[in-house]
Amino acid sequence: MPRRGVARALVASTVLSLLPVGPAAARDAPPPDPGAPARQTPGELRERVRREVSPAESRGLGPEHAEAHARTRLAIRDEADRPDEARAARLASLTQSQARANAGFRPAVYGAFTEYFASPDFGAHTALLPTGKVLLFSFEHTGTGRAFLWDPAKGTGAGSFTKVTPPTTAPFFRTGHALLPSGRLGVFGGTGSGLSLVFDPWTETWSREQETAAARRTAFTGSGTGPLWGTRPPAVERFPVLAHPVAAAGPSYAPAAGRPGDNTVLMPDGTLLTASGAYDIHDYASGLLSPAPDLRYRQLELRDTRGGWRLGPVQRLPRGHHSSALLLPDGRVVITGDELQQTAHDADLRDDMHGTIEVYEPAYLHQGPRPALDEVPAAPLAPGDRFLVRTGTPDRVRRAVLLAPHAAGAGVRGRAELRIERREGGLLTLQAPPASASAAPGHHMLFLLDAKGVPSVARWIRLT
Repeated sequence: MPRRGVARALVASTVLSLLPVGPAAARDAPPPDPGAPARQTPGELRERVRREVSPAESRGLGPEHAEAHARTRLAIRDEADRPDEARAARLASLTQSQARANAGFRPAVYGAFTEYFASPDFGAHTALLPTGKVLLFSFEHTGTGRAFLWDPAKGTGAGSFTKVTPPTTAPFFRTGHALLPSGRLGVFGGTGSGLSLVFDPWTETWSREQETAAARRTAFTGSGTGPLWGTRPPAVERFPVLAHPVAAAGPSYAPAAGRPGDNTVLMPDGTLLTASGAYDIHDYASGLLSPAPDLRYRQLELRDTRGGWRLGPVQRLPRGHHSSALLLPDGRVVITGDELQQTAHDADLRDDMHGTIEVYEPAYLHQGPRPALDEVPAAPLAPGDRFLVRTGTPDRVRRAVLLAPHAAGAGVRGRAELRIERREGGLLTLQAPPASASAAPGHHMLFLLDAKGVPSVARWIRLT
């Protein structure tokens, strides 16, 4: 795309992105970037920001928030004026430091990063859908929203993405979103909006729904039927769907690096994985767009089933605010998000692939072959129902686990161990969990695990 259009493609950020670099950043900063634009005086910057803010933006967001958006756009516009070679060199530096750092991590113990590829969206918001596809959606400063579907079954090229444009101006920024019991995705509020949209994963279309009673700058929802709340105003609402129990909050944890803006994923074997995050939103201890940020903010944190934390492999990009991480049905984890860092390391700002996705394979995928899960019931299951599944590896199956899909921004969702009541050759009799917070109504991934915790590729079942 033309360079003058780069700013229009960015997710608006709340960061005052041109603040001076702090002491830690100055200490660890790399050599000066020869492609960097000339430094501005505070007065010059204030005047540029004043000219950049539109009256409509100021009315909609408030003066302070609108100025933050304007500062971000200016920072990215300045970045777009640098030569592509400067961003390519930054990415090469991160690639090299990742390889050096990960050389000592054995995949069978710590897992491994295996893929890094371009995406048409920054992935400020992401959601795993019951079709196995991933919805990536974000906000553009013009007030429009954009969304893309990524189909992992089609690989990682441009052909694996499909654009799914929302039906109306959609401020996809700080939205609350969660899967509804039907399997559709509800998206609510954000940036002072009362908008409610629903995405149908089977027709791959959006619909506009009843607006919330109050406009919300930041909206959160614990589940598709749970409460919807957020800042300005603090009123709590529920999305108008059938009443179901609200999913309980996920497990708490104490990250080793103490970094806000991180993402924690609940894994099929009961472990936790934390990715991304940084102090001061976009300050990675080495500066906003530094090629050498502190490895702590790129390093995974792994929690075992006994509650112990340890540091794991390093991801390619530092990703803080607006980042996300999701578990796929095949047990891999995808990490994306942070529009500033993705732009700062994009060697070609003229194409339509503005974001990046990284793929991490947990240790269990490096510990031998998977058990097989060949067939599950197509009909919905009621709480406590007994049901049959078929496996081609019955002697290797030790556990059965239900895991709710994760929508980044909606929190860690439920996991439930299922009883294996009977074994008859390749048929296993399982029992659905009782109605509880760990298995709320809706679509869940069913995994079979062996004695090492190696999971099958999940299949979807629906609980009523």
